[in-house]
Amino acid sequence: MTQTKGKNRRGGGAVGPPLDHVDVDEEDREEVFPMHSMATRAKTGMPPKTPNRNTGSAFDNAPSLPYTTPSGQSGSPGKPARKSPSKSTSKSRNSSPSKSGSADSSSKVIIRKEQLAQMSPSVIFIAIKHIKDDSVPEAVTEFWTKYMMSAIYEDEVVPRELRTQLETMYNTPMKTKGPISGWSYGAGLYNASDLSPVLDTVKDVVDQAEQQRGVAHEPSWVADVVTPIMSRLRRLSSSVSDKGRTIEALNITSVSIAPLSLCPKSVVDDFKDANKKVDYALALKLTHEEELTLQSAVTEYLVPGGASINQTQGWTATKPMFEHTEVKVDACDPMIQLAVWICAEIKKRSLEGYNLNLPIPVIAIERDHWSFWIAYWVETPAKDGGKKAYRVKFLGPVPMGSTDSAFGVFKILHVLKAIVRWGFEIYEPEFQRHIYAKYQNK
Repeated sequence: MTQTKGKNRRGGGAVGPPLDHVDVDEEDREEVFPMHSMATRAKTGMPPKTPNRNTGSAFDNAPSLPYTTPSGQSGSPGKPARKSPSKSTSKSRNSSPSKSGSADSSSKVIIRKEQLAQMSPSVIFIAIKHIKDDSVPEAVTEFWTKYMMSAIYEDEVVPRELRTQLETMYNTPMKTKGPISGWSYGAGLYNASDLSPVLDTVKDVVDQAEQQRGVAHEPSWVADVVTPIMSRLRRLSSSVSDKGRTIEALNITSVSIAPLSLCPKSVVDDFKDANKKVDYALALKLTHEEELTLQSAVTEYLVPGGASINQTQGWTATKPMFEHTEVKVDACDPMIQLAVWICAEIKKRSLEGYNLNLPIPVIAIERDHWSFWIAYWVETPAKDGGKKAYRVKFLGPVPMGSTDSAFGVFKILHVLKAIVRWGFEIYEPEFQRHIYAKYQNK
């Protein structure tokens, strides 16, 4: 794979424009609190969790990828993806009320992605085929071409060392023989010590998804199907880093955007009941020294609880999050919540003077099916001599695997490892230069 060359190759080049170049009101600066100002702690609520740790033995036949999703994404000559009766197309999926506050009779409801274009900043969704357009930032193009494209379209995602064990699992009287012979196997995908744990995770995820499909609520699906994958990724991350660093897989279901002024203005003013939370985030695992430095910046020379390096407060305030995930098991569209969440992150980056050119990877999970998107921002021309504003764009969706088969789970892990590699090679240096160094000597 040829690397994209250019001045923005290692993180997009220059740090984003000054604060007065984007649509940020003066009162927002005072409420949002970059690390040098004050803020109030947002109230958060803990959602119910009903984990179901029943064991099972069912392994579905593996579909060929890319698969056909309930959202109408591209299909393949293989078995189409399982469709839940409760699913509908993305144009009619609703924003989930499960993590929102109480309904407000004066509040509008975001029920389609298309409505997000009416927000400030506006949000639009673009097919991944437009990744090569001149208007797409070079850092976004490099993220796709250097890290994600090969991982997404790679077929050899199943460890060759596990072939015999996988064939034995399928070849039993109680299980349907899957198309094992059609799988593509690769060597050296995992360290030898990781092979058995990875296989256990894959089997557990497929079994849990089979048992809970169609009956589980979102908290159970997150706990029993999504969390094992994220936990395994965390354990694998040290093998991805050249420096032996690791990541954190954060369940942030209870964490809300804070302060609320980071939300798009229309969410604050019109769509007051819009969901301001997502389910998971991947973050760099800080060293003890780094953690102390950022905690001190938050708690000692600032008002306690009044600052953060991201769009949250509380226990996640010092977490360098570089990927965000939302899960849905009903007819709701996960991209609606992700759009609000990412808009808040971009506004925070602007207020703090962070690098606005870095892309933001996001994952939308619709029950079994995982899709990958790339979020980024672009400036829009100033109108009538006013301030420049910005627009948030999402490139995608790109199917990245499914939990309805062992092959699909191996595919998910393969793509997640590519995101983690980008996190170590591109995001971490940017974090050190533009975030950590800013507070290291405070």
